[in-house]
Amino acid sequence: MTTKPEILDAALAALGHGHPLTIDAVARQAGLTKPGVVHHFPTKEVLAVAVVDRLVDRWTADLESRAGETSAPQDRLRAYVDFALTADLDPSDLALLSDVRLRDRLNRQWTERLRPWFGEELTSSPHGRAALQAVRLIADGAWFDRALGIIDLDEGERARILAVALRLIDEAGAS
Repeated sequence: MTTKPEILDAALAALGHGHPLTIDAVARQAGLTKPGVVHHFPTKEVLAVAVVDRLVDRWTADLESRAGETSAPQDRLRAYVDFALTADLDPSDLALLSDVRLRDRLNRQWTERLRPWFGEELTSSPHGRAALQAVRLIADGAWFDRALGIIDLDEGERARILAVALRLIDEAGAS
Protein backbone atom coordinates (compact mmCIF):
# COMPACT_ATOMS: atom_id res chain seq x y z
CA MET A 1 0.00 0.00 0.00
CA THR A 2 1.26 3.47 -0.89
CA THR A 3 1.77 5.72 2.13
CA LYS A 4 0.93 9.39 2.51
CA PRO A 5 4.62 10.41 2.38
CA GLU A 6 5.06 8.41 -0.83
CA ILE A 7 2.04 10.15 -2.37
CA LEU A 8 3.42 13.54 -1.32
CA ASP A 9 6.79 12.66 -2.86
CA ALA A 10 4.93 11.69 -6.05
CA ALA A 11 3.16 15.06 -5.97
CA LEU A 12 6.50 16.86 -5.66
CA ALA A 13 7.89 14.74 -8.51
CA ALA A 14 4.90 15.65 -10.68
CA LEU A 15 5.46 19.35 -9.94
CA GLY A 16 9.17 18.89 -10.64
CA HIS A 17 8.30 17.53 -14.08
CA GLY A 18 6.15 20.60 -14.75
CA HIS A 19 2.77 18.97 -14.22
CA PRO A 20 0.02 20.86 -12.38
CA LEU A 21 -0.83 19.81 -8.86
CA THR A 22 -3.99 17.82 -9.50
CA ILE A 23 -5.22 14.64 -7.92
CA ASP A 24 -5.11 12.99 -11.37
CA ALA A 25 -1.48 14.03 -11.97
CA VAL A 26 -0.45 12.82 -8.52
CA ALA A 27 -2.29 9.51 -9.01
CA ARG A 28 -0.47 8.95 -12.33
CA GLN A 29 2.91 9.81 -10.80
CA ALA A 30 2.27 7.56 -7.77
CA GLY A 31 0.92 4.68 -9.86
CA LEU A 32 -2.44 4.89 -8.10
CA THR A 33 -6.02 5.44 -9.07
CA LYS A 34 -7.65 8.76 -8.32
CA PRO A 35 -9.68 7.13 -5.48
CA GLY A 36 -6.38 5.82 -4.09
CA VAL A 37 -5.12 9.39 -3.69
CA VAL A 38 -8.49 10.73 -2.51
CA HIS A 39 -8.50 8.08 0.25
CA HIS A 40 -5.53 9.92 1.82
CA PHE A 41 -6.19 13.46 0.53
CA PRO A 42 -9.93 14.01 0.02
CA THR A 43 -9.59 17.39 -1.73
CA LYS A 44 -7.05 19.24 -3.79
CA GLU A 45 -6.76 21.78 -0.98
CA VAL A 46 -5.87 19.11 1.57
CA LEU A 47 -3.33 17.71 -0.89
CA ALA A 48 -1.78 21.14 -1.61
CA VAL A 49 -1.44 21.98 2.09
CA ALA A 50 0.21 18.61 2.74
CA VAL A 51 2.55 19.07 -0.25
CA VAL A 52 3.73 22.45 1.03
CA ASP A 53 4.28 20.93 4.50
CA ARG A 54 6.29 18.10 2.93
CA LEU A 55 8.38 20.56 0.97
CA VAL A 56 8.99 22.77 4.02
CA ASP A 57 10.00 19.68 6.00
CA ARG A 58 12.57 18.90 3.30
CA TRP A 59 13.83 22.50 3.24
CA THR A 60 14.02 22.68 7.04
CA ALA A 61 16.05 19.49 7.25
CA ASP A 62 18.53 20.89 4.72
CA LEU A 63 18.64 24.30 6.44
CA GLU A 64 19.24 22.69 9.85
CA SER A 65 22.08 20.63 8.41
CA ARG A 66 23.66 23.85 7.13
CA ALA A 67 23.13 25.95 10.29
CA GLY A 68 22.40 23.55 13.11
CA GLU A 69 19.16 23.19 15.05
CA THR A 70 20.14 25.68 17.77
CA SER A 71 21.75 28.27 15.52
CA ALA A 72 21.56 32.03 15.98
CA PRO A 73 19.30 34.12 13.70
CA GLN A 74 22.30 35.35 11.68
CA ASP A 75 23.44 31.74 11.10
CA ARG A 76 19.93 30.75 10.01
CA LEU A 77 19.77 33.60 7.49
CA ARG A 78 23.21 32.60 6.19
CA ALA A 79 21.95 29.03 5.79
CA TYR A 80 18.86 30.23 3.91
CA VAL A 81 20.96 32.29 1.50
CA ASP A 82 23.39 29.40 1.01
CA PHE A 83 20.50 27.01 0.38
CA ALA A 84 18.82 29.34 -2.13
CA LEU A 85 22.04 29.74 -4.09
CA THR A 86 23.49 26.22 -3.90
CA ALA A 87 20.81 23.58 -3.24
CA ASP A 88 19.30 21.47 -6.00
CA LEU A 89 15.98 23.14 -6.76
CA ASP A 90 13.30 22.48 -9.37
CA PRO A 91 9.72 23.64 -10.05
CA SER A 92 8.41 21.54 -7.15
CA ASP A 93 10.13 24.04 -4.84
CA LEU A 94 7.47 26.54 -5.92
CA ALA A 95 4.62 24.34 -4.65
CA LEU A 96 3.12 27.24 -2.71
CA LEU A 97 2.25 28.79 -6.09
CA SER A 98 0.55 25.65 -7.37
CA ASP A 99 -3.02 26.91 -7.11
CA VAL A 100 -4.12 30.54 -7.54
CA ARG A 101 -7.14 29.99 -5.29
CA LEU A 102 -4.95 28.64 -2.47
CA ARG A 103 -1.95 30.92 -2.95
CA ASP A 104 -2.65 33.16 0.06
CA ARG A 105 -3.18 30.21 2.39
CA LEU A 106 -0.14 28.32 1.09
CA ASN A 107 2.01 31.46 1.27
CA ARG A 108 0.99 32.03 4.91
CA GLN A 109 1.74 28.40 5.71
CA TRP A 110 5.14 28.62 3.96
CA THR A 111 6.06 31.89 5.64
CA GLU A 112 5.02 30.77 9.13
CA ARG A 113 7.10 27.61 8.89
CA LEU A 114 10.19 29.22 7.32
CA ARG A 115 10.11 32.58 9.14
CA PRO A 116 12.90 31.55 11.56
CA TRP A 117 15.27 31.33 8.56
CA PHE A 118 14.56 34.78 7.08
CA GLY A 119 16.52 36.91 9.57
CA GLU A 120 13.48 38.96 10.53
CA GLU A 121 14.41 38.98 14.22
CA LEU A 122 17.84 40.50 13.54
CA THR A 123 18.13 44.10 14.69
CA SER A 124 20.34 46.66 13.06
CA SER A 125 20.61 50.29 12.04
CA PRO A 126 18.38 51.46 9.17
CA HIS A 127 21.30 50.86 6.77
CA GLY A 128 21.90 47.41 8.25
CA ARG A 129 18.19 46.59 8.06
CA ALA A 130 18.21 47.55 4.37
CA ALA A 131 21.22 45.26 3.86
CA LEU A 132 19.34 42.39 5.53
CA GLN A 133 16.30 43.03 3.33
CA ALA A 134 18.58 43.02 0.26
CA VAL A 135 19.98 39.67 1.38
CA ARG A 136 16.47 38.27 1.68
CA LEU A 137 15.62 39.55 -1.80
CA ILE A 138 18.80 37.97 -3.19
CA ALA A 139 17.91 34.63 -1.61
CA ASP A 140 14.25 34.72 -2.65
CA GLY A 141 15.21 35.77 -6.18
CA ALA A 142 17.79 32.99 -6.37
CA TRP A 143 15.20 30.50 -5.13
CA PHE A 144 12.69 31.49 -7.81
CA ASP A 145 15.33 31.64 -10.52
CA ARG A 146 16.87 28.29 -9.63
CA ALA A 147 13.47 26.59 -9.37
CA LEU A 148 12.51 27.93 -12.78
CA GLY A 149 15.95 27.68 -14.43
CA ILE A 150 15.85 31.17 -15.93
CA ILE A 151 19.42 32.46 -15.49
CA ASP A 152 22.23 30.02 -16.22
CA LEU A 153 24.82 30.93 -13.58
CA ASP A 154 27.87 28.76 -13.25
CA GLU A 155 29.11 27.61 -9.86
CA GLY A 156 31.67 30.42 -9.67
CA GLU A 157 29.10 33.12 -10.35
CA ARG A 158 26.78 31.66 -7.73
CA ALA A 159 29.65 31.53 -5.24
CA ARG A 160 30.45 35.21 -5.84
CA ILE A 161 26.80 36.21 -5.35
CA LEU A 162 26.70 34.12 -2.17
CA ALA A 163 29.85 35.91 -0.93
CA VAL A 164 28.22 39.32 -1.56
CA ALA A 165 25.07 38.28 0.34
CA LEU A 166 27.05 36.86 3.26
CA ARG A 167 29.16 40.03 3.41
CA LEU A 168 25.96 42.09 3.61
CA ILE A 169 24.81 39.97 6.55
CA ASP A 170 28.13 40.53 8.32
CA GLU A 171 28.03 44.28 7.59
CA ALA A 172 24.47 44.55 8.90
CA GLY A 173 25.56 42.89 12.12
CA ALA A 174 28.39 45.39 12.50
CA SER A 175 26.28 48.51 11.88
